[in-house]
Amino acid sequence: MVSSEVIVLSTIFLASTIVYIFFNQRTRGGGGRLPFPPGPRPWPVIGNLPHLGPVPHHSLAKMAQKYGPLMHLRLGYVHVVVAASANVAAKFFKIHDANFSSRPPNSGAKYIAYNYQDLVFAPYGPKWRMLRKICSVHLFSAKALDDFCHVRKQEVAVLTRALMKSGSTAPINLGQLLTVCATNALSRVLLGQRVFSDGSGDKKSNEFKEMVVEMMVLAGTFNIGDFLPALEWLDLQGVASKMKTLHKRFDGFLSKCIEDHNVMIKNSGEMGHGKHMDLLSTLIELKENGDGEGGQLTDTHIKALLLNLFTAGTDTSSSTVEWAIAELIRHPKILAKALEELDAVVGKDRLLAEQKDMRRYEFRHKDGQFINCEFSPCIRLGTCRQPDGWKFEHGRSLWFNPSKKSSINGAPTA
Repeated sequence: MVSSEVIVLSTIFLASTIVYIFFNQRTRGGGGRLPFPPGPRPWPVIGNLPHLGPVPHHSLAKMAQKYGPLMHLRLGYVHVVVAASANVAAKFFKIHDANFSSRPPNSGAKYIAYNYQDLVFAPYGPKWRMLRKICSVHLFSAKALDDFCHVRKQEVAVLTRALMKSGSTAPINLGQLLTVCATNALSRVLLGQRVFSDGSGDKKSNEFKEMVVEMMVLAGTFNIGDFLPALEWLDLQGVASKMKTLHKRFDGFLSKCIEDHNVMIKNSGEMGHGKHMDLLSTLIELKENGDGEGGQLTDTHIKALLLNLFTAGTDTSSSTVEWAIAELIRHPKILAKALEELDAVVGKDRLLAEQKDMRRYEFRHKDGQFINCEFSPCIRLGTCRQPDGWKFEHGRSLWFNPSKKSSINGAPTA
């Protein structure tokens, strides 16, 4: 008797083969299309997925040596054009950016990001421009950064007190404290209040960090349904199911934040306080009164945007600082140089002042430079564009020793 597993696998293979034959017939009919860039010959159905290997960014760098800085891969049924040099990537980011501004469909955007209603995955158009303008004006402009400078200063002071309270001998969970600091600083800008009550960290902060980390892991998980659409409904790896569960947790967290914010607004209004300047107040006002180019904002748009900002601005910041501290501990000479300059610029009797001191802090410019590459795969006429940032950062034309941190002019730092 044939087992059920064999029947399922046989059905999947047969369906994939039929779809592949149909796909090939369609692509052969388009004789007027321009050819793709060079690249390795794809396998039937799965395409070039086997060529990526266990470490895809290393494999892409090796393939670029053979096929050039612009190459074509077919991952399942998804056509991908890889930019493996900074010069080629600049053509996409600067010259043809309008044609490659929308991201390709994927499970994360569908099941976590409110079905493409956020800023990160929304297709390029009036709604996306409206969300981007809101963030540019109310969060990332020079005026907004200056207006909320006191918030960052206060939260760093809370973090410093928490570190001092722990003493010099007792072990501390630095990652947890940094998560609390980054999340509270951001939530005061977004919601007008702290998400976590103090700077010492608790079960609630741990749960939030776990949610963000789980989202990062799921977003980076290879989901076969994204590349073989005929198999998406099967959810063979259970990725879609995990994303739906995580979405419910985030939605509950964001709904609670909005409810608490409304209560705070109501109470402050009754006490005669002034108008709140946090982002959520602005979004609610635009929802009630705005009807511009991007149309009317909805609760879904607001929660989707808050989801983007919380996930992109919390664990990324705390993990980067935690990594930097770990690297300084591993390199005592660089740590000594950094401390020496901190003592010279800031001194030992006060905290660092953002606007005044950072301009005078030379060490971060000399020894902390990195090439910042934005990973934003986009789609145009069924083809994705993916810059290979690892290849940029390890190119010997830019770096003296790519495997070690070095300055931009090629001289090794340590």
